[in-house]
Amino acid sequence: MSHEICALVIAGPVDAQRAHAVGLRAVLVHEGVSVFPVSHYFSAYWAAKRGNSALLDLPDGLSLLFPTEAVVRDLVREVTGTDRPRFAIIETNYFGGVGDQGAVAFHGEERLTPDGASINQALAALGVRATASTDEFEVIGLTGFRHNPEYLDAYVELCEELGL
Repeated sequence: MSHEICALVIAGPVDAQRAHAVGLRAVLVHEGVSVFPVSHYFSAYWAAKRGNSALLDLPDGLSLLFPTEAVVRDLVREVTGTDRPRFAIIETNYFGGVGDQGAVAFHGEERLTPDGASINQALAALGVRATASTDEFEVIGLTGFRHNPEYLDAYVELCEELGL
């Protein structure tokens, strides 16, 4: 069974109307942490649409499909109403237990996680706490979110229309 997602994880309150206006739809909400599916096409589209060519401070070694655009931070600022939001971008690509993952957490522009951070490390940086029997990934329900929704496919075409 596969697990292939890319998501924006936001700590704290999120304005659902503002989030929806910029294409962010929560698939999970758990004790102050919301998970929004995204893709590198999503972030490329919004960067082009807003004319923001800045990049996030990301470690080496992440997937080529990992969202890199700083517009993601701008979107999180908008939907949280805070200048220094806490958020993470996470990605999995597993099939039959074999694969990889990438994750990076931020507090505003400051990167909170080291190079090669796991999703659990990123979630812990956002305040998610593991239990004796459940890691951070399981605590917020990511085991049930296995694939990004099809509505994100529209960003592929939008990027093509913009010549990206």
